[in-house]
Amino acid sequence: MRKISVTCSGANEHTDISEMVELSLKYPLEYGIQVSGKKCSFGTPRWFWINELHNYLLCEELVIDLALHLNQDWVEGFTSGEVPPELDKLLKMTDVDDQPLFKRVQLNFKIGREKTPDADLLIRRIREYGENRRFIFSYNPENEAFIHKVYKEGLRDFDVLYDSSHGEGIASAEYLPPAFYDEDILQGYAGGLSPDNIKEAINKIMKVVPYRRGFFVDAEGKLKGEDGHLSLRKCERFVKRALSS
Repeated sequence: MRKISVTCSGANEHTDISEMVELSLKYPLEYGIQVSGKKCSFGTPRWFWINELHNYLLCEELVIDLALHLNQDWVEGFTSGEVPPELDKLLKMTDVDDQPLFKRVQLNFKIGREKTPDADLLIRRIREYGENRRFIFSYNPENEAFIHKVYKEGLRDFDVLYDSSHGEGIASAEYLPPAFYDEDILQGYAGGLSPDNIKEAINKIMKVVPYRRGFFVDAEGKLKGEDGHLSLRKCERFVKRALSS
């Protein structure tokens, strides 16, 4: 049976920890947390919130699916420079089972916007931080050649996320088939997904993804409430409709 995984991105210091954990125990979903030097340096609200979430999960002896989404200076540091000390600490956090707290790490670079990644350095970094963890590459025309290059050089511990709108939240009229025959590389789709259109989008995706091959969907912008932050109520609607497709 085809497996569809669901990511709700945008959890942050405005998200109630106990409520988000309760929802993740009710439905299989992953929360994506956006981080960068501006948003998550030592002493920022997001830094304290992530540590509070970590301590909550340890105290309650719970494990949920979390992903770090690296942006701006932090993704440049990881792919082509020095890993910021805050990011190093986050990547070394472990859960109650002594496994990485963040099971996936999304590298939100776009060649031509951020500094071009150093392929050899990136492969070393992923192998250094990658035990029991997957990395996600943003897959677009700008990054495509680079991603295939590191694949040919032996890197396999990654997934890819298609977002033709480059994070602008614009729904795609059509979806691309998997770029890799390797079924261990999970294909993900984002861009304008919402509780209202997710079933239609998944029906389109299933027409291009081979039968029995899984994929994931990732939404953020259309999951925000009137306050501009992640709405767990919308997350629940999104997950329910996605999993019922």
